[in-house]
Amino acid sequence: MIDFHTHIVPEHFPSMLARNGGLRWPQMAHVQQGSAHVMISGKIFRTVTDQCWNLHQRLEDMNREGVEKQVLSVMPELFSYWANPEDSMIFCRSMNETISGMVSDYPDKFIGLGIVPLQDPELAAKELELVKDVYQLAGVQIGTNVDGVPIGDPKFYPFFEIAEKLNLAVFVHPINPPAQDRIVGPTILNNFIGFPTDIAFAATSIITGLVLEKFPKLRICFSHGGGSFGMVLPRLIHGWETIPVLRDVLPKSPLEYANKMFFDTLVYDTRVFEYLRNIFSVNQLIVGSDYPFVIRETPPGRVINNIPNLTDENLNLLRKENALRFLFGDEKEEQHCMIISN
Repeated sequence: MIDFHTHIVPEHFPSMLARNGGLRWPQMAHVQQGSAHVMISGKIFRTVTDQCWNLHQRLEDMNREGVEKQVLSVMPELFSYWANPEDSMIFCRSMNETISGMVSDYPDKFIGLGIVPLQDPELAAKELELVKDVYQLAGVQIGTNVDGVPIGDPKFYPFFEIAEKLNLAVFVHPINPPAQDRIVGPTILNNFIGFPTDIAFAATSIITGLVLEKFPKLRICFSHGGGSFGMVLPRLIHGWETIPVLRDVLPKSPLEYANKMFFDTLVYDTRVFEYLRNIFSVNQLIVGSDYPFVIRETPPGRVINNIPNLTDENLNLLRKENALRFLFGDEKEEQHCMIISN
């Protein structure tokens, strides 16, 4: 199978301390063999294992868990949307070069997604040409919002326009979810409560912001099963059918736009997967595990492997063909893709 949702952290970050932001730029503190602290603003943001940068370890894990290929993307905190766009561009290029090198070392095992300084949408759009032509990556990973502005906001149209034009896939991951002060308990709960809420806001904004109306060939995928978007969508559809003002701003039913989206299967529960399969389609779902972080699904595809009524054709779609169709679109569709409706 292809594991679509995996992350990397470089063994060493570029030195950015002399630039605006200083210690806010991430630094790596290697504490012992096989692990390191990602330091941000002088504090430990996360302790990571060498699975994040050691390709031999990744390959061993992939072989043991039955993964043919991984799609590599950076830890989302590295988007650095807070920074000056020109400084962020330098940092993004370093991350893209790292992933490009990993793919180049093992092109039969890895596919790469880059990052761009989305706080400046026009600069981000220009960087997409480097992502495709220089770093030879299949697409980009972006956050759900940029300093609180949802990605469906029209200010991001220039970015989506060029992503569509260049046939680059766009993978959306939570970053700085809203209403964190409403969560009671340790901060790690933000990953389990804030992330799915954040993804729902982003997916909805892509519809209500008319992104897929203006860029109908854009390929976009939302992590964590789309979060709570699957529960929001029927409400949006009902609202569009009954409230005239929604039909005034949305030319088509929200369902038509949602049917163009992809979602990973990182939902941890067969019942949730079954709901997604019914509310969306088996053709829109892609196996993703969140390797190598502690909240990952182990092994990748565990949930779909426990669904008794999936046909071999549907399992092939989920494990491989949907990922290829999302990542490469028409360039690979005839060669790779077999679409089986559920």
